[in-house]
Amino acid sequence: MNLGILHITATKKPPCRTKVSVRSTTRLAAFGFDYETPVWATPQPDGFTLTVQDERHEKDGGKLIHVGREGRKLALTLNFAKNFAVAGLSAGDFLAARYEYGVITARKLPPAQKYYVVVSQNYGAFLRLCGVWLDDAGFFPDTIATVAVQRDGGGMTLRLWDETATTYGDIVKFARAHQYQLLQAQRNQQITFIDLESHLLNCAGLDAGDIAGIHYEHGRITLFKPDLQKLGL
Repeated sequence: MNLGILHITATKKPPCRTKVSVRSTTRLAAFGFDYETPVWATPQPDGFTLTVQDERHEKDGGKLIHVGREGRKLALTLNFAKNFAVAGLSAGDFLAARYEYGVITARKLPPAQKYYVVVSQNYGAFLRLCGVWLDDAGFFPDTIATVAVQRDGGGMTLRLWDETATTYGDIVKFARAHQYQLLQAQRNQQITFIDLESHLLNCAGLDAGDIAGIHYEHGRITLFKPDLQKLGL
């Protein structure tokens, strides 16, 4: 399943509107959404469907938009207004988007602070958590985290190791005694990141192409896999 993440935002200048944009020349073009292509947007429960459309054939309950450009990238932007309203969607929501040729189906994801799509690297699943939010959660470069994986596919939890006066050897002993994995936050070009490899992701029920949700607070990060079947994807 070819999946992506969309984010509903709000314009800062009046008239304030909520909108969602797809910006990806490679993905849009690959699925038939070329520049100036007419697209029919149809509201659905907790989401919408975007369909490549003959401009002369319009349907009830939706509106016609066109693929444009933002800089060098193709962009498809859907504004929410009186002529296109979806109950249950608001600024800040994340959507899972399923891409098929000529059709993009989007549905609201459960509340979370971040969402990622697991990628494939070296023939296995790979996910890089990155951004200033890691610093906000206390996961600064070179800090160590213990990783507890829910073996039934229920996700994983990263906890910041903040014990004082402890050698690395003691941390390793603690991790082995509790069957935890150890990870270290790193920095690359001023961006903090944590890499999750396939052995951890697979145990947590995540594979390449899956969507991973993130809840975080200071000293703790929780990953979970949303049930896309319940969302109709």
